[in-house]
Amino acid sequence: MTLLVEILALPLLGAVTLSVFKSVLPRVLPGIWASLLVLGAFLLSWAAKDRLALLPAAHRVVTGSLFVWTQGFGPAIHWALYLDPLASVWTLIITGVGFLIHVYSNGYMAEDQDRGRFFAELNLFIFSMLLLVLAGNLLVLLIGWALVGLSSYLLIGFWYDRPSAVRAAKKAFVVNTVGDVGILLAIVLLYERFGTLSYQGLFSAFAHAAPAPMFYTWVALLLYLGAMAKSAQFPLHIWLADAMEGPTPVSALIHAATMVTAGVYLIARLYPLLALAPGVGEAIATIGALTALFAATVAVFQKDIKRALAYSTVSQLGYMFMAVGIGAYVAGVFHFMMHAFFKALLFLAAGSVIHALAGEQDMGAMGGLFKKMPWTALGFLAATLAISGIPGFSGYFSKEAILGQALNMGHPWLWAVGAFTAGLTAFYMFRVFFLTFLGKPRDQHLYEHAHEAPWVMTGPVVVLSVLAIIGGYFGTGLNTWLAPTFTHYVGAAHFGLQTGPAWATVVAVALAVAGIGLAWRLYLVQERTVEAGTHKAPGRWAAASWGSDTAWSWTTVLPLQALGDWLTGVERSIVGSLMGVGRGVLAWADELRPIETGLVRRYLLSVMVGTFVLLAYFLVRF
Repeated sequence: MTLLVEILALPLLGAVTLSVFKSVLPRVLPGIWASLLVLGAFLLSWAAKDRLALLPAAHRVVTGSLFVWTQGFGPAIHWALYLDPLASVWTLIITGVGFLIHVYSNGYMAEDQDRGRFFAELNLFIFSMLLLVLAGNLLVLLIGWALVGLSSYLLIGFWYDRPSAVRAAKKAFVVNTVGDVGILLAIVLLYERFGTLSYQGLFSAFAHAAPAPMFYTWVALLLYLGAMAKSAQFPLHIWLADAMEGPTPVSALIHAATMVTAGVYLIARLYPLLALAPGVGEAIATIGALTALFAATVAVFQKDIKRALAYSTVSQLGYMFMAVGIGAYVAGVFHFMMHAFFKALLFLAAGSVIHALAGEQDMGAMGGLFKKMPWTALGFLAATLAISGIPGFSGYFSKEAILGQALNMGHPWLWAVGAFTAGLTAFYMFRVFFLTFLGKPRDQHLYEHAHEAPWVMTGPVVVLSVLAIIGGYFGTGLNTWLAPTFTHYVGAAHFGLQTGPAWATVVAVALAVAGIGLAWRLYLVQERTVEAGTHKAPGRWAAASWGSDTAWSWTTVLPLQALGDWLTGVERSIVGSLMGVGRGVLAWADELRPIETGLVRRYLLSVMVGTFVLLAYFLVRF
């Protein structure tokens, strides 16, 4: 428990100290200080994992309350922490990949005048994610969940002088708040029924509770609503691409290793609930598969390199939800880990390109950068091969685990959608690679000024490149580490890694190779431009996320605006009536004001007249 408190305290210390002293610290110190604190949290996370490994495999759980907040009314609130193999995986990825992104940010944000605030917000984000993952009950998880939303709002809108960044931050905050309401309602229902919110208490209650499929279905769907919003599943995916308005290290941190995978963590954490909610797991897997395919079709037509990677993130998250929805929990977590490696690498390499091209993000102005930026290009290539599912690279192992388990568990159509999406992923990712690093330079001026990133940015790219190449070989150890956790509360079921039939693997790999070949032919041999296909209706619609924003505007935003306008009119009519009464009182007061002269003799005369009138009234009446 002491280690867990220290893990949380280090990034929180950085957020507080940098917020208070950012204006007086030397220019380079905030980045160094923030990076060292996250490194310390990573080392402590590793130590906590080692101590957890000393416990028997079926009992690797450490939990306890930091303090209990009692009050005169209502139940006591336990501020509890919880560490098990699942939480330890997330903790290591958050702090490990988070540290590399912090180091990279020292170079990327070197010229920014508000570095102190940036690193304070970055540390706050790390603390918020760690609190979410290490929470010992759903109430503490909700607090971390909300803080993650706040931190992402601050980081996405970091450049608040840009209207587009402010709009993107508000959009992310509003969409995520929709999910927060779902989790809050689920918490209320669970506490009302079981009187506890602790994980162990809930798992025990689930195991012994009377059947109530409708109750569990509603609770699971409400929790999934929160996961859907945070992890950008269709149709609540609309915020993630716009969030690219934040600095590129923010994109790497939020959209690769941390925030967007919080929804996957929530579903995996409460996996015993899915066993009691018929049909919810299948619905989660179905939406995940369709999200993966949908986002892949959008990524094919993107011109902005960061938006292409953003929709790629949405697609990969769909794979993770497909896995946890069918019960392939270890496979889903495995893909989360591999995704953290190769997607963080893609964003950091893209950030180096943007940094070298003076902020240019349009792939139509790139090309031929391999010669200018070989380390960055090789890192991007390693990540592209990994996300494409090429054998030997990290993404191959985790995708194969998900697709193979989908077949083994009787979901052939999910396998078919996943395999086709894998081929589409290979196509659009190599499209990005070819347009950016190979072929002829399309903007000679930018090309001449392009250069390799400094070592502080290249170093994290190299480290992540190694992980993107060899990460898949961690699968056996991860399976041994996680499988007992997922079998403890749900009978004798086994959720470990599995492989599918050999023919299924061959088909999936063949589709990926075909996608690479098609991208090579179109963008290297035929030298298609980045705009190719977007002038026609299908491509134009796909580039605009198939009209998702327009659909939300017509079905939600505009009706709510109309309702708001009507309520405003009602309010004004009511307030106008009340103001009319007030204006009448003021007018009457203006008429009576001359009576108040300040002359005592007039007041005495008034008293005498009033007294005479009263006496006369009573004399006449009686």
